[in-house]
Amino acid sequence: MNKKEFCDNNCSNCPIVNHPNSRILTKILNDIVDEFGEGIYEIVENQCPNLTCCYDCHIDDFCHLPNCEIVKKRNK
Repeated sequence: MNKKEFCDNNCSNCPIVNHPNSRILTKILNDIVDEFGEGIYEIVENQCPNLTCCYDCHIDDFCHLPNCEIVKKRNK
């Protein structure tokens, strides 16, 4: 039996991260980091570093530009 991979490791063309619906994933993951702390960052970073990037402002490590809409809409 072949072992299934979780992704194809083609991060530059990731259909999850590059899809517009990924914006909600950014918000959810940011809310989870806010609620449960930096340990979440390590889990996400080790599994899929692209998921720590903001869909709107494209800053890494759950960081954002000051006028980022996702930051303005956190926990709402």
